[in-house]
Amino acid sequence: MTDRICCLNPTCNRTAAAEKHPGSTYIVCSKCWRSMPRDFKGRWKTLNARSRKLSRMSSKPSFNRPERAPQWHRLADIYDRAWAALTMAIKHYYTAGGRPIGIEDFLKENGIV
Repeated sequence: MTDRICCLNPTCNRTAAAEKHPGSTYIVCSKCWRSMPRDFKGRWKTLNARSRKLSRMSSKPSFNRPERAPQWHRLADIYDRAWAALTMAIKHYYTAGGRPIGIEDFLKENGIV
C-alpha cells in the first residue's frame, strides 16, 4: 500500500504524505482549494470549527458522562453525514461536465455551433 494520499479532486494528480495527515483518506491541495467555490470553503471551515469545539467539550468531565453517550452518538452521526455531504458536493463540483445536458441542441438551434 502506498504511503501517499490523493487530492479530493479526481483530475488532480497531487498527493501528500500520509504521516502528515493521520487518519485521512484524502486532502485538498492548495491549487484545488483556491479554485473551490466560496460556499464550499465556508462549509469546510465551519465543520472544522465545530469539530474542534466538540473535541474540547468531550474532554471536559461535565460533558463526558455516561448519560450523555446517546447525545454524543447522535452528534457524531450528524457530523459524519455533514462531512460526507460536503465531500460528495466537492467531488461532484470537480467531476461534473462543464456543459449542461441539452446545451448542444440549444446551441445548434441558435446557429452558434
